[in-house]
Amino acid sequence: MNPTTTPANVPQVPDGATAPDLPSPESIRLIERQVETALLEHPDVLDAAVVLRGGTLEDTPPETCVRCGMDGRYPGLELDADSGVCGLCTMYERHREEIHGYFGDVDAFTARIRERARAAGSDYDCLLLFSGGKDSTYVLHQLIRLGLRVMTFTFDNGFISKTALDNVENITAALGIEHVTRTRADQNRVFVQSLKEHKSVCNGCFRSLLDLANQISYERGIPSIVTGLSRGQIIDERLLWFYRQGDFDAERIEKQLTVGRQIYHRVGDRTASGSERAVDEVEVVDYYRYSDVTKDDIRALLAETAQLWSAPKDTGFCSSNCMINDVGVYVHKLERGFHNYESPTRWEVRLGHLARAEADAELRTPVNIHRVKSMLARIGYTDPAARDALGGRLAAYYVPREGTSASESELRGAAAARLPEFLLPEHWVRLAEIPRSRGVVIRRELPDPLDGTGKRLQLSAHGSAARAEATDASTPVTAAEHALLESGRAGARSLLLDLDHRPALTDVRRAVLATVLHHDALRSRYARRPADGRWRRTTAAAASAVPVAAVDLTRRAGQDEPALLRALERRLRARLDSTAGPLAQVVLVERGERPSRLLLMVHDLAADTASWEVLLQDLATALTQVRAGAPVSLPPAAAAERPDTQPAASEADERTPPPAPEGEPVRLDAVTLSAADSRALATAPGGTVLAVAAALHEVLGAASGGTTLTLTVTDHTATHGRPDRLVGAATAPRTVTLPAGAPGPGRPAVGLTHLGDTAVPVPEDAPFRVAEIPGLSPETPQAGMRHPLEVVLSERDGALTLHWWSAGAPDREPAGDGTPQQVADRLTSHAQNLQEHTP
Repeated sequence: MNPTTTPANVPQVPDGATAPDLPSPESIRLIERQVETALLEHPDVLDAAVVLRGGTLEDTPPETCVRCGMDGRYPGLELDADSGVCGLCTMYERHREEIHGYFGDVDAFTARIRERARAAGSDYDCLLLFSGGKDSTYVLHQLIRLGLRVMTFTFDNGFISKTALDNVENITAALGIEHVTRTRADQNRVFVQSLKEHKSVCNGCFRSLLDLANQISYERGIPSIVTGLSRGQIIDERLLWFYRQGDFDAERIEKQLTVGRQIYHRVGDRTASGSERAVDEVEVVDYYRYSDVTKDDIRALLAETAQLWSAPKDTGFCSSNCMINDVGVYVHKLERGFHNYESPTRWEVRLGHLARAEADAELRTPVNIHRVKSMLARIGYTDPAARDALGGRLAAYYVPREGTSASESELRGAAAARLPEFLLPEHWVRLAEIPRSRGVVIRRELPDPLDGTGKRLQLSAHGSAARAEATDASTPVTAAEHALLESGRAGARSLLLDLDHRPALTDVRRAVLATVLHHDALRSRYARRPADGRWRRTTAAAASAVPVAAVDLTRRAGQDEPALLRALERRLRARLDSTAGPLAQVVLVERGERPSRLLLMVHDLAADTASWEVLLQDLATALTQVRAGAPVSLPPAAAAERPDTQPAASEADERTPPPAPEGEPVRLDAVTLSAADSRALATAPGGTVLAVAAALHEVLGAASGGTTLTLTVTDHTATHGRPDRLVGAATAPRTVTLPAGAPGPGRPAVGLTHLGDTAVPVPEDAPFRVAEIPGLSPETPQAGMRHPLEVVLSERDGALTLHWWSAGAPDREPAGDGTPQQVADRLTSHAQNLQEHTP
């Protein structure tokens, strides 16, 4: 079949169709069956199921929570089979006091605002984000009643209601309030980017709004920005992630949110090249965090001020000030299958701020499809209802036959030969079994196929992603993995790539996803088995693949970029998690007219030094093929043997390193040997690591009065008989402690890490080259110091360098002044002896 020709039995999507009935139920089934048939024709596929996201019929009517009314199809939501209550309502009841503990009262809000203004000597107490809608108008009246000195700011995104803008002008003029309205010329591009990343225009709009507000506040010396986010939005957007981790401590959450906001606006889509100090010196305060007002209370006050405020009619149905949020609702529903206002609205119900019936009405009212399509065309986003966009909404689930190695790239290529291009599924998920009941696919049991594109999609409906992952049998960890896991401070390596073009984020995600699916190690997860406390490894499904995000530094000065990249690198490193994932992350750094960059972060459990060469080869191949519009096809990866070589429990306890010292790594010294001496040490019995270990024992043991040195050696260069093209934890660094046992009194504890050649080879035809982030290097102990003294070995151009690091204050114990050079002298002497006695 010609892949560019539409077969007669595939329906055409009508141009005037409306969501969510698009296409028709009969068309949905026909499309899905057409693609399923193409997959099942492949000899290596045992079973398959295809789902058109956002338009697929449910096998049973959707269930809703009996308390809050939340849609049971919402990702990550569990409905109790007996009570019909959702997991979020249950969590709220269990932690009601702690959740409400995050919120304060108006007196605390007033004191906070006035204290900051007094300390800053500001002419204004705060800058209010004022849209002219009901929530921000209510806040403005309250701020005035509290006697606060207010300046207001409106962000005109190009789709603000005319009535809302009139409200802004009338109210600020009547109250004698200084007001400023600003916009940005490229906001349509921001809308498109936000739809691609979040399937909502609101995320990008709010970022632009806060960026401009930060700039204005900093220029005018106003220390606080006040928002009108509802408590439901505050919980959903800021707090729910912490709650899901079991963290309800308000003070701890607030500190983490402050740090996150600083990084968010430093590496985000900035509007101007103003001082970074604006992010540090201006605080964002949510008024409704301190006001427990209900929607009825807000409407009552607005009724009292009807001569100044008119309810906008020219808006989206979930907004009282803007039209374009309907675009987010429309796109989100079609491309993800659920309403993007579902969660914050249902939180308003739980908190008692909104009646359930009113929430049902808000979330069920249809959008103005004609106007939405017009706005989509205006901002330049492909209508997901269009025929050519169907492939992006198709998810293919497949079960390979036993003994076969059907890969996604192979199946994608085979499907492309049988289907028109617009029916080629975007998402592919390999399963051990397709969930069925009497032969019918149980669609709710299929994991969500999206790969880390949003916090709400980390879990699939009713926890099915977790059940899908459980179908992968766990395996014992290797001794190398065990040592890294027991240390509790296993590191990660970052790499910055300069691309030779400016790819779209979707293309980067497609290439990265193909690479990740090709190497299971990048989707590894580790957990202790409750029965015996031993570590086990599983492989996560595609829904938990490597997250790919984007940051836009277009408007940032070139000299700011290194600091922003360092901040981003720290943020990515902190997100790595060997238990819940991810073990790797990728960020596309957009730089306007300059070529884009990729920042890669991979955990040591997922890749050793040699693995990086394979990863870059495959990533280069995938990016090149995606750029050419071709299916991704990567060379076969070797299968890793994973013997149960984990030490016994008693032995593991003996090898557990001592408690890590406090303090950040401080560089003491760096000494480089000649290339000739470095080569000689590498060819000696035991290689470079043994030679350096012996020198450390000799010098540091003598400096400590002849006591035995406890040396923890981590070697990233050992191959362990690895076959070609193997990536991952089976080849992870081998860690041993000499002598065995914890350090005793007077016994120095030193870490020795051999990274090997830190210059990662890049294929000649790769669409990128390796770049450096000033101030960051692979030799820095980024995972934190495990010992008071650590020595890191690296090679460049054949020369070996010893990097000496101390924990906390640069006190050189157990290494005294001159110790690094003494060790280097002994290595040089040893190398020269080797050269003299080598035939």
